[in-house]
Amino acid sequence: MTVLQRLIFSLALTAAFFAGCETTREVQYAEKPTLRMVGLRFKGVKLDYATLLFDVEVDNPYRVSLPLLSLHYSLTSGGYTFLTATALGEATVPPNTKTVLSLPDEVIYARLLRALNGDPGSKIPYKVELQLSLDTPKSGLIKLPAKTEGYLALPKAPEINVGGKKYSAVDVVFITTPQDVVDKMLELAQVKKDDLVYDLGCGDGRIVVTAAKRYGCKAVGYDIDPQRVKESLENVEKNEVGHLVRIEQKDIFTLDLSKADVITLYLLPNLNVKLIPQLEKLRPGSRIVSHDFGMEEVKPDKVVTLTSREDQSEHTIYLWVSPLRKETRKITAGKCRRAFSRDPARRGPSMVAAPEILMQLVAHEPVPSLDPAGEMQDTKCPIN
Repeated sequence: MTVLQRLIFSLALTAAFFAGCETTREVQYAEKPTLRMVGLRFKGVKLDYATLLFDVEVDNPYRVSLPLLSLHYSLTSGGYTFLTATALGEATVPPNTKTVLSLPDEVIYARLLRALNGDPGSKIPYKVELQLSLDTPKSGLIKLPAKTEGYLALPKAPEINVGGKKYSAVDVVFITTPQDVVDKMLELAQVKKDDLVYDLGCGDGRIVVTAAKRYGCKAVGYDIDPQRVKESLENVEKNEVGHLVRIEQKDIFTLDLSKADVITLYLLPNLNVKLIPQLEKLRPGSRIVSHDFGMEEVKPDKVVTLTSREDQSEHTIYLWVSPLRKETRKITAGKCRRAFSRDPARRGPSMVAAPEILMQLVAHEPVPSLDPAGEMQDTKCPIN
């Protein structure tokens, strides 16, 4: 065999080898991943949220792991869609295997119960449709659909005892207020150094800490959830404002508010209304600021809106100056929020690494809006 013949033979073998590799690759990626919904269950309930687990079986025929990009789902019961969400995060499906993954999502349990008109400890029929987005080596982004139905057990809410009275998750909801909204609330209230600020439902303590650091005033945060109290105390210590800020675990509806110069709120409309008898005892000139929710039959002295840089959502802030001005026209809730985004710091370990959850819950609260002339008018929309 001549040198030329050997060279041609080698080139032919090389071409056949690469052609075989390409054929093998095509065969390898001819099969597509599949998804099957195995079940739906609650992992547990805390005072302000519950962890919902989606058990899904993913069949990955590829020789490489597949990154999970997002999970979108819609839950219905009795023909009524009560929860839709999209979870964004990172997880992987192992190569060449059929794997069951438990994908968590956190939901506000009290709102879910209200939306379902359900009782803790009972079971409800449900149907779920979901879509899992995966990044594949051949096709790029693919979306795998799945659906199933069954019965979902609603776990009993944990209880705490404060002052001899029991409270459960049905009574407690915690959603963080963006820091730029906190700043605007305190600015609108015209906080001064000699003011005393009360935050009713202080959460992680960001409002009282900000008031103390920015204005040098004294502030007290009240919350009924021991976890929130713990977080607030840690925040106070971290920011070295313990000489100005006090955190207490108390039922806000038992408080004497008459000594406060400024009251800050981020409570649901019915809770704002429940506070009116206490707020009417404030000294003249005391200020009340509420994030997103107004008070029925109490006219605000000022209403401002802003778009937060943190969540790119529009927020409404209401200001009242004592004494409260009653009105006969019904003005109930604050603005209609289309979605709540839970603070990722509120999440525990999960297979989806700190996903941002957009949650849409259907509840029925009347909320005010502005007509073209700038006047308040009653509307109804989902409170999410």
